[in-house]
Amino acid sequence: MPSVFDLHHVVEQDEIDAQEHVHNLRYLQWTLWAARDHSASTGWDAAAELKRGFGWVVRQHEVTYRAAALVGDQLVIRTWISEKMRMAIRRKYLICRPADRMILARVQTRWVLADLRVRKAVSLPDEVYDRMVIPISTPTPPWS
Repeated sequence: MPSVFDLHHVVEQDEIDAQEHVHNLRYLQWTLWAARDHSASTGWDAAAELKRGFGWVVRQHEVTYRAAALVGDQLVIRTWISEKMRMAIRRKYLICRPADRMILARVQTRWVLADLRVRKAVSLPDEVYDRMVIPISTPTPPWS
């Protein structure tokens, strides 16, 4: 598993709210996409796991907004796993605008693997746990 993953995204008009910047919920959507794509890059087959009755579920989001994203901005959503436990992982994100070297938001999410048939968290299987790589040092913004 690559320890750091970058999702590239260009802000579209339909992501802009009444205050003429990106709506807060979009930031969370981008982190979900980055987590999905990072997991897929490791061989995690979400569709197959859903058929078996398993999926990742958010237990907690923590978001610190620092600057607004605007229509047309080219963003990088950088993600990595910062902690892994038998029943959960903590994933961190930097939402960045490389054009002016701005970190727009810092996010962390606690994820659990759930048996969706009984709606309960389960321990991570060894093969999933072992594939997760935690970076040796805290990742920097994409322009560093």
